[in-house]
Amino acid sequence: MVMSETGAEAAETPSPDAVRAQLARVLGSDIFRGANQLAAFLTYVVEQTLAGRAGEVKGYTIAVEAFGRPAEFDPQSDPIVRVEAGRLRKALGLYYATDGVDDPVRIDIPVGAYVPVFLCRTTPSALAPLPDMPAAWPEIAPPPRRRVLDRWWWLLVALALALAVMLVGRTLWSSRTDSVWQAPATARPAAKGQAGAAAPEPARLPVVSVVVAETDPPLEDVTRAFARHVIDTMARFDDIVVVKTPDAAARAAVSADYVLTVAASRVGPAIEGVARLSASRDGRVVWASSTERRDDQPGDGTEMREIAQRLAIRLAQPFGIIHADLRHAGLSLDMECLALALNVRRTLKAAEHVAALDCLEGIIARDPDFHPAWSQLAMLTVNEHLGGFQPRPGLALDRALAAAVTAVRLAPSSARAHQAMMEAQYLRGTVEEGLKAGREAMARNPFDPDVMADLGARYVQLGRPGEGLPLLEKAISLSEGRPAWYDFYAYLGAIMVGDGRKAEAHAAMFRSEDGPLSLIGRAMVAAEARDQAELDTPLALLRQRIPLFGTDPGLYFRRRGFAPSVYERIIAMVGLQNITGK
Repeated sequence: MVMSETGAEAAETPSPDAVRAQLARVLGSDIFRGANQLAAFLTYVVEQTLAGRAGEVKGYTIAVEAFGRPAEFDPQSDPIVRVEAGRLRKALGLYYATDGVDDPVRIDIPVGAYVPVFLCRTTPSALAPLPDMPAAWPEIAPPPRRRVLDRWWWLLVALALALAVMLVGRTLWSSRTDSVWQAPATARPAAKGQAGAAAPEPARLPVVSVVVAETDPPLEDVTRAFARHVIDTMARFDDIVVVKTPDAAARAAVSADYVLTVAASRVGPAIEGVARLSASRDGRVVWASSTERRDDQPGDGTEMREIAQRLAIRLAQPFGIIHADLRHAGLSLDMECLALALNVRRTLKAAEHVAALDCLEGIIARDPDFHPAWSQLAMLTVNEHLGGFQPRPGLALDRALAAAVTAVRLAPSSARAHQAMMEAQYLRGTVEEGLKAGREAMARNPFDPDVMADLGARYVQLGRPGEGLPLLEKAISLSEGRPAWYDFYAYLGAIMVGDGRKAEAHAAMFRSEDGPLSLIGRAMVAAEARDQAELDTPLALLRQRIPLFGTDPGLYFRRRGFAPSVYERIIAMVGLQNITGK
């Protein structure tokens, strides 16, 4: 007997046509589009069951008929079907928590079996939480539709989250007496019909107002053109800043956290351009720069555009000037949370990781449509997998994918959302899908050094330095406050292509760092120099901090996404063959 998810007996069993229509909806979703193996798996088991051949749905038949494995396939020695079944269950759970929340039919693959179950859903909006999603961490699932959010039970959960956010906020920022943030009275908008409950303030990004200062009429056009290039480039960093361009009459009324003033003046035969970033709250000059160009030099505007782009990148990139100022500017909890989350990508410190995670979850509870928080949450959760941090229940990469899917859905034009998707997909083993998401991130913002470095690192991990090294080198040239891992992967890529001079230059940038990748790089440098004393120190630290590295370095590298040809070379280089048995 088929039961609906409300616990009542279903009025009827879904017809084959209804099930096939539901299958088409599932396969057409963002979650399944491009996941060819999962789509083939689901299609095969559904069609076999509808055709009355459920008894033939076995691991062997799925591998041979759905995955195209040869007839001599042995399901006992090759776990591909079991692995893909687990991925399929997770993907279906994610689909029914997002796109399929109101679908009339549910397709399930019960644990321990491959034959699907078809369920009628008579009251979709009253569904209980899905068993595939970790009940102890509901906020990582992509946010339900608005009318689902209006339920009273969700409001109660959100109130509890708001209390947790308030406690975290007081702990982290209790020493600041002028903080503008106040813990919201409620963590969600009031339910329909609930009188007297004020909606919480939406989360927000820092606002930068770009102003062209008064200048000589002959220089006004070139100054405005320069400012337009700055604006167009900064606007690509849509998860870090909001750019406004008020005209002269509206400047006084524009509310901004920072003002970027652009001006030009003639100095003898040269034109001097000046850019100044100041904080609106106290008038503090955060950063200033100037450049000169001879007026009689011919040009087509390319040089001016490149200067403007580099200026904008320096300001708005994840480890740039605005990010550095936000860490201590005291503007709002939202902005400081994002700055803290970005900083964790540089330090990989467990204490900062937990604080940033708590803070981001609080923002999402208050404003579930704030896409920058979802992107950063996905990447922080990836770091749980990489660094062994486990402050939340459930598989880290499953939760990272759920957050990344939400970020992309909320902001399909955001480069950071696609970057988060790249990291989650790549480390889950869907390498080509991950690289595709990384290329999409690059297309959305070709100026972001963090996206360049992240994608470049993936190519180097795969043993494709010809594709990865140019991206890493460009990212390094644009990012003065970069994390050490940029240089580690550039060093590794240079080693692969046999460029010792370039490798040495990058090694100089991580020799004083003690993060996991920097320690591995230091060990490689020492091994190359045949300095046993220098080699022993980073290896001892790695074994002490990362027990897995000491017992099975190959597994450690595989967890980070390194191809065997790459990590085996590293292991051999630093003399760890005896541990791996190779």
